[in-house]
Amino acid sequence: MAGGYTPLYFAKKAFSLYPGILAPRSARFLEEHYATRRRRRSVTRTVLDAAIGCAFLLWVPLRAAAVARRHRLGRGWAREATRIAWQRFADPNDLALFRITRAEELDLFLRRFEDAGINKMLNPLGWSDACALADKLRFHDRANGAGLPTAMLIARADNGHAIVMEEPAGRDLILKPARGEGGGGVIPLERVASAAELHARLAGLPSLRRGRWLVEERVRPDPDLRDIALTALPTVRMVTILDEQGAAELVSATFRCASDPAAVVDNMKAGGLMAPVELATGVLGLACTGYGGGDHRTHPVTGGAIEGRVLPHWNAATALVKKAHDRAFGDYVIVGWDVALTPDGPLLIEGNGKPGVLMPQRAARRGIGAGRYGELLRHHLLRRANAGAPHRRAASTR
Repeated sequence: MAGGYTPLYFAKKAFSLYPGILAPRSARFLEEHYATRRRRRSVTRTVLDAAIGCAFLLWVPLRAAAVARRHRLGRGWAREATRIAWQRFADPNDLALFRITRAEELDLFLRRFEDAGINKMLNPLGWSDACALADKLRFHDRANGAGLPTAMLIARADNGHAIVMEEPAGRDLILKPARGEGGGGVIPLERVASAAELHARLAGLPSLRRGRWLVEERVRPDPDLRDIALTALPTVRMVTILDEQGAAELVSATFRCASDPAAVVDNMKAGGLMAPVELATGVLGLACTGYGGGDHRTHPVTGGAIEGRVLPHWNAATALVKKAHDRAFGDYVIVGWDVALTPDGPLLIEGNGKPGVLMPQRAARRGIGAGRYGELLRHHLLRRANAGAPHRRAASTR
């Protein structure tokens, strides 16, 4: 599966939804992009967009009712969400997740049904089989070749053939599929006494007979984070975008930690918490879950403080993701980095060419159009419209 995504995922994203019937109704920072797109559409595409737009608006009340039931928001919310969604061509589920109560708030939000189409324009490599960010082994090879700190790669397996690369004895280990998302397939491994024992254990796992897998040393969080870490490694999703001069700029950061003691990963799909990070200081804001639910100033299991906590190694983490983008992944306009904050400093866990917009907008309780994230998306979209291609640089591993 290309990029670690299912064929259904690509089928859903193959046709980028135009936000309107004739005139687009988008966030302000995307107005020029959609004006250009509208002018350049063929007659066939214009008619098709209008038909899909009409169907979308007919679907909105049903969607609003379903979202209201799922999140227990009531019929009044469903009626108001339908009104706003009709007015601004929005998915009622986005209104719930982004906590939007007034139509004008959408002036700053990138809606989720727009994200994939825009990402494909700016990061086309991220949608190809050659994407180094979609394959954890390729990511390791490129990052390590550039001298960037990552989790220790202990072993790799390709269609049942395993190679142990580092001594595993006495180490806590974790097994991951090279391609995948949402923490799917991640398995903690029991300690082994030797490389031979690890090789034998990997050979006995039926799941490793197909595809590519890797074994890493399990990363432990900095002591300052252990009271909110539970058993899963907390990470920070840090998004960098190439700026107007082609240098990496940090535009968003979201801290994630598990809320379920049984979870082995920290992400939203596993019920994890997320909190916005102040870019200049590393201070955490109010936490929430990814798909509905309440807010948390403290961890719901441990009671450890979240809001107001200062993340350790924050300046080093900021420098690391900028360096990684500039030095090794400059062929991508936008990258979402998963960074672990360890006793020895920040480590790159993985990179994402499709970082998504749910996490930064829900966690921060504001749209990405309010800051540099939106400004730089606008810059690259206009550059692409005027010059035919986004501003990318060849990757370097110097």
